[in-house]
Amino acid sequence: MKKLVAVTLVILSLVGLMIPAFAGAEYVQTTPMWVNCANGKTLNVRDYPSTSGSLLYRLECGTRVEIINTVPAPKGWAYVEPDGYSNGGYVMTKFLVSKQPQKYEITEREDNFRAVTPYYVTAKALSRRTDSSVGLRVQPNKTAREIRRLIAGDMLQVIARGKTWSQVIDLTTGQTGYMANDYMVRQ
Repeated sequence: MKKLVAVTLVILSLVGLMIPAFAGAEYVQTTPMWVNCANGKTLNVRDYPSTSGSLLYRLECGTRVEIINTVPAPKGWAYVEPDGYSNGGYVMTKFLVSKQPQKYEITEREDNFRAVTPYYVTAKALSRRTDSSVGLRVQPNKTAREIRRLIAGDMLQVIARGKTWSQVIDLTTGQTGYMANDYMVRQ
């Protein structure tokens, strides 16, 4: 009786392992990632894992992609299937991050900035409890090096405006940098 139960369990286990093969199912391992190019440009998706591979399309910073782990790729490259695209391709892994970049962590593209007739703004406090404000940065990204920490009320002159950031001149130091649009008040 014990032999019969043991044989039955072995057979059921084998059948359970074979069902996906019979159904034609293939287990695809994926890893969710997000595009975040440090230069704010788009990420090239190629048909071959090399910069000489043909360009299929470009992905904006912040785009979610699935790395398909079952497709082999050389070091520094990954095969991805982006959300909203019908076909995948190869990208350089140095432009992928494991958590979704927040609004100020995505470097704004240079072509998003439009020169404006210069106007004056003051830095706005981060919260009601403090007079500290946002950093004046060397690039339009909150992870970029800070030129200096602004205090609420510091005067700046806006010379170009983007979607999230503006290029400004710090009237205290004369330095040009970038500041998040949400943390300035027009005068």
